[in-house]
Amino acid sequence: MRILEILVIIFLILLSLQFVLPSTIGKQKKGLVMGVLSVIGIITFLVHIFMEGLRWQLVPVYIPTILLFLWGVIKLLEIYRIQTGAIPEPERGPPRMRRGVVIIFVAVILISSSLLLNSLLPAFDLPAPSGEYAIGTTTFELTDDTRNETFTEPPNDHRRILIRAWYPSDTVAGHRMAPYVDAPGQFGISIENSFGFPAFMVSHFQLTKTHSYLNAPLSQAETSFPVLIFSHGYGGYIMQDTVLMEELASNGYIVFSISHSYEAAATSFPDGSVIYEATSEMYANIGNSLNIWANDTIFLLDQLQIADNPVIPSLLWDGMDLNTIGIFGHSFGGTTAEQVILEDARFDVGISFDSPHGGTSLTINMTKPFMLLFGPDYGNPEMNDTIFNRAEGTCYGLFVNGTRHYNFADANIWSPVLRSVGLLGSIDGYRMLDILNSYVLAFFNEYLIGIASPLLDGPSPVYPEVLFYSK
Repeated sequence: MRILEILVIIFLILLSLQFVLPSTIGKQKKGLVMGVLSVIGIITFLVHIFMEGLRWQLVPVYIPTILLFLWGVIKLLEIYRIQTGAIPEPERGPPRMRRGVVIIFVAVILISSSLLLNSLLPAFDLPAPSGEYAIGTTTFELTDDTRNETFTEPPNDHRRILIRAWYPSDTVAGHRMAPYVDAPGQFGISIENSFGFPAFMVSHFQLTKTHSYLNAPLSQAETSFPVLIFSHGYGGYIMQDTVLMEELASNGYIVFSISHSYEAAATSFPDGSVIYEATSEMYANIGNSLNIWANDTIFLLDQLQIADNPVIPSLLWDGMDLNTIGIFGHSFGGTTAEQVILEDARFDVGISFDSPHGGTSLTINMTKPFMLLFGPDYGNPEMNDTIFNRAEGTCYGLFVNGTRHYNFADANIWSPVLRSVGLLGSIDGYRMLDILNSYVLAFFNEYLIGIASPLLDGPSPVYPEVLFYSK
């Protein structure tokens, strides 16, 4: 829990104790102490609202705390009126220990309820990236006028996708920290649509702070930086691997993440419009999704290669090394990475996370450096994987024990409920994010920019969870 939330709970406990204090203390003395505590508590509560933000998980604490704050202030005003002679001091009645015990008991139940809710749906923090660069981020949309949208009927509805970029920056002064979720309301609706959870259950995601700053200037420490393109999983989110994106950007990469409209849970455009995941009726009209995603990726790269392209943020124009390009993705996004690297010569290296193989990868052998990371959902400890076995170039196969499919994204730290329902494995979430960051960065460093990493030499005692294969 956050520090001010803890202080609010402490004030609730202290204010509840007034009802079991012995009557010998005196009403005015007790009221004065509780009144002062209430005033301090109100100030703390207001600072908590403005600095940390309210969370629905703490509603069982907020309501009685506010009532006790008001009670304390009322008592403080009553004492003032007694001391100024405005009203007489009331007669002391018999102590009501039973009432005090009930209030303490209710307070304990409410605090326990909030602590339980907080443990199940915590206000999580993103781990700090390891690189030397500050991080900038920007979001933009692209429309491919050469392709009609498969999911809609109007013939003039062209393919529209959303792109978010993370990149190295020298200074972020004067730039606002980027939110983890751009459109919290739309994100909540997408969670409700896709998973059936009420939208309010993820409202606290908007309180999560990133390490990226909106539209900060691109670093001038290098003339250009290598480019990486990422695709989310099927029904996933553009920000689902923000931890990894920030890690790569802080180490000198410009990373683009694509939201593949209608097959992402929600694509929230900068103008406020949104495209949610397609309904089952719309899926009846879908053709080859893998080709659509591959074409989205190729279209993005085509646009990046147009000099001073007005649809690409100008702060990136002169900083992209488009002769050094990597591609990676999770789940179906990894399948897309496998397809694109086999079909487009501009991509140099690739990685897929826990991906089902399909399309071109079933008929053409991998010749470029490639890395496969798996858990038990799409891999096995023997690494008898078709792409790995048939690869004609450098290929790594990493099986990570204790994982499930969603462990290859930020969902590692979203909620332990995901582990309870089998979407996450037993591995600690922050530990898994460290494994992803370390191996992905080591691979791109070695095969894109020539910085050798001992992590790729064989099994590592630092990460015994990782079963390491290479050829």
